Amino acid sequence: MCWLFTEKLSSSRGRIAIAGRGDFVDDAISALLAAQGFHATTRISAEPASRYDLIVVRPPESGWKSGFATTVAAAAPRHLVLGQPDPATIARFPAARWLASDVDRTTFVNSVIELIGISSPPLARRDPALSARERAAVIHYSLGMTVRQVAEELGVAPTTVSTHLDRARAKYVAAGRGAEGKIGLLRCALEDGLIPCPCNRSAFTGE
Repeated sequence: MCWLFTEKLSSSRGRIAIAGRGDFVDDAISALLAAQGFHATTRISAEPASRYDLIVVRPPESGWKSGFATTVAAAAPRHLVLGQPDPATIARFPAARWLASDVDRTTFVNSVIELIGISSPPLARRDPALSARERAAVIHYSLGMTVRQVAEELGVAPTTVSTHLDRARAKYVAAGRGAEGKIGLLRCALEDGLIPCPCNRSAFTGE
């Protein structure tokens, strides 16, 4: 399910929306693009017609809902579709660029940059120097585990995991990089290459 909301966009390397399935992968793609300096959102507004520079499309598994594809097509001049080409999606986005859903991170980001037409590199990111335990806690937590699940995975108490996460956030803040909430840690983990490209759904599901 995709969400339609009005949102004020800030200036950045480019404005990108993810028209996906309303799942964790949409959020991860948005965080990956934000880590590269783009303004990325999973929320799409129908007006104005050229609100975004690019829309990353993940075709729905159960078919397009009436009117939604028209909204997505009108919201940006360029579209990048992740998945296997199918007649229904090709008909709705005939000029789109297609990439396989298991595309690697570098190819995905370079394709976005090429489509938007920019060449400037992303801002340098300061290393927060996480410990091995802090890094492990951030990886598992940002990929969707609860604190208790991370504790079971690492063989420690939940309070220990919370301490690792708090210390990791403090280090990111000290490095000038906010890491509020699970999405904030997800963004930082993507920036530092701690987790794989979200474009490859199998990297998260084990498929």
